[in-house]
Amino acid sequence: MCSGSTNPGKSTVASGNTGSRAVTPSSLTNPVRDGVARLTVGHRATGPRDIIPDMLLAQSLAVPGETQALLLDMDGVLIDSLALDFAVVERLLRRHVPGVTVPPETITRYFPYSLPDFWAQVCASVGVRLTDQEITDLVRSHEEERLSAVPDVHAGVPELLRDARSAGLRLAVVSNNPKRDVERMLASAKLRDLVDAVVGNDAPGMASKPAPDPYLAAAAELGVAPDRCVAIEDSVLGLQSARAAGCYTVGVATGASSLDDLSGSGLADRCHRDLRPNAVSLGREGITVKSLDTPNDFVSHMVEHIAWRLGCSIELRWNNDDWRGLGTALGTEIARIPRLADSSAALGMIDDGSAEVQLRVDPEGGASFHASPQVDLDWFLSVRCEQLSHGAPLVDLLDALGRAAGLWITVTVASFEDPHHTWEGVYRAVGIALDRMCNPLTEESATAAVTGALPENGGERAVERGWRVESLSTGSARLSRETAESVVAVEVSMGDPGAEVFIEVADSVRVTGFADLVDAFAREAGLRVSVRFEATRLSSSHVVTEDVGLALGRALRYLAIERISEVGIYGAGSNVRALADLDQPVRVGISMEGRKFWKYVPLDQSYPEFRRSFLIGHDLCGDLFSEDLDDFVDGFAGGLQASVMVHIRSDVGAEKGWPLLFAAMGQATQELLSVNPYRKALAPGVKATLA
Repeated sequence: MCSGSTNPGKSTVASGNTGSRAVTPSSLTNPVRDGVARLTVGHRATGPRDIIPDMLLAQSLAVPGETQALLLDMDGVLIDSLALDFAVVERLLRRHVPGVTVPPETITRYFPYSLPDFWAQVCASVGVRLTDQEITDLVRSHEEERLSAVPDVHAGVPELLRDARSAGLRLAVVSNNPKRDVERMLASAKLRDLVDAVVGNDAPGMASKPAPDPYLAAAAELGVAPDRCVAIEDSVLGLQSARAAGCYTVGVATGASSLDDLSGSGLADRCHRDLRPNAVSLGREGITVKSLDTPNDFVSHMVEHIAWRLGCSIELRWNNDDWRGLGTALGTEIARIPRLADSSAALGMIDDGSAEVQLRVDPEGGASFHASPQVDLDWFLSVRCEQLSHGAPLVDLLDALGRAAGLWITVTVASFEDPHHTWEGVYRAVGIALDRMCNPLTEESATAAVTGALPENGGERAVERGWRVESLSTGSARLSRETAESVVAVEVSMGDPGAEVFIEVADSVRVTGFADLVDAFAREAGLRVSVRFEATRLSSSHVVTEDVGLALGRALRYLAIERISEVGIYGAGSNVRALADLDQPVRVGISMEGRKFWKYVPLDQSYPEFRRSFLIGHDLCGDLFSEDLDDFVDGFAGGLQASVMVHIRSDVGAEKGWPLLFAAMGQATQELLSVNPYRKALAPGVKATLA
């Protein structure tokens, strides 16, 4: 059930600048008093790599205040030589081996190596045997191609180099290429005059990266101790070299390695997506005016909750994983908004997650986390949340926001079923509380909000806002839904069962295998299902699954209503139709009750055990999250306005159980839509209403 694929989509970019100050890491303590778990955010230094980055260069790169020099790799960091290699490598190799194909990922994998090593590795990878002379010829031709081209300089690089020089820093380029070639390429890119020294890989007795020699040589040439140097690399191999030399290391995902690879290597003190300037700006152009672009879409989503509830437009571009820095920048913006009260409070919730938040003006500011007796706070903070492996970045962001805004933020986590629901509840509550602090609701405005919501045409309200039904019959339904975040279109029709699913999201959001699950549902339901999802402003894996479930359920609801009127249907169904069906490990019942409800009933284990073993923290097909599939069920129940009941045994496991659950939902839907002339024109379900 794991062969489905998605199409990575686009993201938006904002421009501007803001300062940042970061502290790493946070110390989380959890004393218990009066029966309530209390977590307080503090800070502790754990070693020399916890120096506070208090020098901001070109509104892009925060470095330790003790920094005296920047040491930068050339290929992939300063210039986009990887794009050139994509264009020429296969062509050069075909001079010796006609028809050979070199996959782009092979070029990327060996891009950090010196050219002789690069070509040896590439040839071995594609199964080509060449003589030493032929390898030498390839290296010479490759060098000529590089030197004859005018290289593209990565965005933000010239500004960074100039600002670093203005700050009194020394600069050196440290490359795995011969010094003479590096000098010529830097001159061609008009960067040579911005750096003080160039270190290549051809000095006598010098070992190439990943050995520390190049970085040690660069520090020595500049007369700076290695631990006062910041090294910027685009590859894990380069980070190994810089870390071994004792430098503070920054990984930038503009060349050989992805952001995930750089971050996962454990060799980077900070990881950047690129070196363009950061920007955080709140405005009053309307809450649908927003552009959010960070290395983590779930972090973007949390910031959006604050801006949305605060009633602000937002432009956010953040190029790195310094979430405290982002909190500082956002808090600085919030501090500019006039406050009409010294304190406020709010309850925030989404579905099964909720939190209460208190805000108080405090010169020092910060954040503390507490929990109700229903929540294991340590587990909540440690569990994965979408693209975050744990909640510490979200704690850090709020704490830094409070410090910059001069606010003490007290969070009480009230309920926890799905981690992203609870985190959304936390951040939504912060936004609501900020709105109340800056824009208190008066009795007059509350009355106006109620009376002003009704138009003058007799009090009719718009229903199904955002939905568009494009066609409807007893055999098919086609509709679409557009929100501020996404557009989803669904068509369902009777017969020719199967599914076509197209999903366009950001590269960081992965829902591989989701299409297969929808296909399993469709085949068991006896339906042809077509789904198209596009993230327009903000990508999030749970938004994909929930919105698709919601739209699919709503299409089925319209189809069911049409069939009720014309032919009559059961209006309810399950995958239990004979005694033998009770032996199935997953049993699902669906009934159109005119309301949303869904529940899991573990048959032979406690509910907390079931959550851990099935609902939360499990991967299918490598990167499809179990908690996101729960959101599909949630959305499906809401769209269909139905009750969904799942009976499940503990021995099935998440990897096997979720495909069975989707198939069982399909079987239940097939029965629900089946013709029953005795129920023609009758509302299904015990509520006897479709309202």
